[in-house]
Amino acid sequence: MSAASTAALRREVFRLAWPAILEMCLHMAVWMFDVAMIGRLGAVPLSATAVGGQVYWGLMFLLGGIGVAVTAIVSRRVGEDDTEGASAAAGQGVALAVAAGLAMGLAIWAAAPGLFRLTRLGPEVSALGMDYLRVICRGAPFLVTSMVLSGILRGHGDTRTPMLLAALVNGLNILGDYVLIFGNFGLPALGVRGAALASFGAHVVGLCLFVGLLFGGRLRARVRPGDVFRFDGAMVRSILRLAVPASMENFLTDMARTVGVFAVATLGPVSMAAYEVTATTEAISFMPGFGFAVATTVLVGQSLGAGDPGKARAVVTQAGWIAVVFMGSLGVVFFLFPRPLVSIFTNDPAIIEVASRCLRVTAFAQPFIALHGVLSGALRGAGDTRSPMVVAGVTSWGCRVLLTYVVVLALGLPLEWVWGVMALDFGLKMFWLLAVYRQGRWQGIRV
Repeated sequence: MSAASTAALRREVFRLAWPAILEMCLHMAVWMFDVAMIGRLGAVPLSATAVGGQVYWGLMFLLGGIGVAVTAIVSRRVGEDDTEGASAAAGQGVALAVAAGLAMGLAIWAAAPGLFRLTRLGPEVSALGMDYLRVICRGAPFLVTSMVLSGILRGHGDTRTPMLLAALVNGLNILGDYVLIFGNFGLPALGVRGAALASFGAHVVGLCLFVGLLFGGRLRARVRPGDVFRFDGAMVRSILRLAVPASMENFLTDMARTVGVFAVATLGPVSMAAYEVTATTEAISFMPGFGFAVATTVLVGQSLGAGDPGKARAVVTQAGWIAVVFMGSLGVVFFLFPRPLVSIFTNDPAIIEVASRCLRVTAFAQPFIALHGVLSGALRGAGDTRSPMVVAGVTSWGCRVLLTYVVVLALGLPLEWVWGVMALDFGLKMFWLLAVYRQGRWQGIRV
């Protein structure tokens, strides 16, 4: 590509990436505010929400595969200039999201007591965590449907509207945290339960806003009610063919992290709290990675739909370099200034000491995480959700889970070794996906 073409492509990547990065920043801000506020209540409430949040969000991202599939199909139809096909995929995706969210919410409600018995963190942590999980799971159908509606907009190349809606919804969530956790403005202090209620309320408001915009025809992307309530067997099968592997990828990855949390829990409340603080701080680095992965997914799908695989390859190259620079820079910050960063989320000296050591270890994983995100996004945009699933399943369980239990239970090593295992896991994922990408079969997949 010429220098001018490369510069234009970088601008296009940035145009799609920066709203997605900011949207992720807003989502992460809610999580960080939750951790920072609950962290002021002590190690027991923080441990309860760490386990409950890991379970809930892990299962919600399992259903995120529907959104991935809808984005891939819609972006391909947009590249082909097939408006009817894009609308049909959007409507059927919404219908699947509502049904899946309702089913998952009920499953989490029923499983909550058993999940906390597995942690062996004690009755106080279990009682708080079960209450948190049973409140927040009521928002599952609202959240999953909103995730799919965001995916529809992204497939049309609109990453700005989801970002603006996230700003409003997450602002309400943070305000709800402040009011309900500590009992401000004359309301009772609900602690952990207040955090769950604030999140539930935000899920409901977010879906209402999405429905008003997309069903009201105010945007270029549109969902027609007839496409939601009309069953299209061929389209449902197309969505599920992409969604099931994408969901399994999320499931295998997030459940591996959840199983790893159970091992970390055996180290005690301080280590469990330090694990949550480290994970929250490190999440800052996922924001640019997420944004460039979204841009890659959309542009690869649209480029292949337009019959331009050369542009698709150029997108991956440019997005990969930019993501490595962004996340590598954050890794340097993590290594040099860990203590001020983790101190944002807790004032407990013991937790700060452990979390600071762990954050330094995560610095070395940032380039791997960056390229893993871009390569995964490229394959998903092309309609290959199976390869990322296989890579996630093998490495997450064969490396991350296995070695976490070895270093914690067999060798009795401290918490920072768990984060070293995480860095190794992402390195393996990245190199494997790079090999799949270089084979080039993704360029010929029909969606």
